[in-house]
Amino acid sequence: MSERPQPPPTGEIGDLPRRSFLSRFLTFCIGAVVTLAPAVPAVMFFIDPLMRKKRAVGMTGDAIDAEGYIKVATTEQLDSSPRYIKVIADLQDFWNKFPDSEVGAVYLSQDEQGEVTCFNARCPHLGCTVKYEEGSQEYVCPCHASAFSLDGKRTNEIPPRDMDTLEWKIDDEGNVRVRFQKFRAGIHEKVPV
Repeated sequence: MSERPQPPPTGEIGDLPRRSFLSRFLTFCIGAVVTLAPAVPAVMFFIDPLMRKKRAVGMTGDAIDAEGYIKVATTEQLDSSPRYIKVIADLQDFWNKFPDSEVGAVYLSQDEQGEVTCFNARCPHLGCTVKYEEGSQEYVCPCHASAFSLDGKRTNEIPPRDMDTLEWKIDDEGNVRVRFQKFRAGIHEKVPV
């Protein structure tokens, strides 16, 4: 007749699966560490640019100061007539650096008391560049005929608001520094972009 198999001695049944589980668990942990160790620096390399702020450097190589002002002109260059000045900066975004990029433009003028007037050259209607007309002494947008007086107030109902003023300061060396910002076009409120 056939003989029935004998069960293993007690104690061996519970030990085999436990040992097998521990060895498999340790193998999994070691494999995970070996796999993830090079992956963590790779992931950090790719997300690092997203964590950095965009940095701009001025025309002379000076970074925009801590308050956000960039050098655009000197006081000797200004008079009572508005002057169109491009805002030039080196931009660094992600891994790329863009030297001498035009980030926008401003109109600057200075009265006899030394007070500077600074307007963003973008029209608040649709964002076209406003032109200053010497003869009529007003700012006119060539796109949709928006018009502004010498003090930046709108003179017709086309633009939704007056010209956007910008903060400025004069440093110790007589340089005019502007906190350049762009604002959303087409709305009544002055909302930075």
